[in-house]
Amino acid sequence: MHAPMRTCVGCRAVRPQAELLRTRILLADDGEQVLVVPDEYVRTCSKRHGLSASGRSAYVCPARACLERAARRGGFARAFARKTPAVDPAALWRAHEEALAGKIDLLNRSGGTAAAARVQRLAAVATAMRAAVGRVS
Repeated sequence: MHAPMRTCVGCRAVRPQAELLRTRILLADDGEQVLVVPDEYVRTCSKRHGLSASGRSAYVCPARACLERAARRGGFARAFARKTPAVDPAALWRAHEEALAGKIDLLNRSGGTAAAARVQRLAAVATAMRAAVGRVS
């Protein structure tokens, strides 16, 4: 089966979608951009704070350098096709780490064998993120 491919907004490398971190932008009722967040936060934030998500996504390699480059060079604005609020790369990186850990935990607690392949893919992304932090530190 063919895997969907996406382009990293930081380094512009084309990779399978499952290997990238998905980021979305949250909007206030008036359409004003509020926050750039991991995709996993969209449901929680939108329900809790009355925000909605744009239909567009930005994908980033699980490398902190790509996330920082995307924030610095306007990769998020290009992907969202609109001006974006300032992105704090460190905070967005931590949010992606927390979201990924939460997703893996949830799948481990509820999935059984049906979720094993998905857990393995997510664990590979988490490992790549930890390795990227080791190279940056």
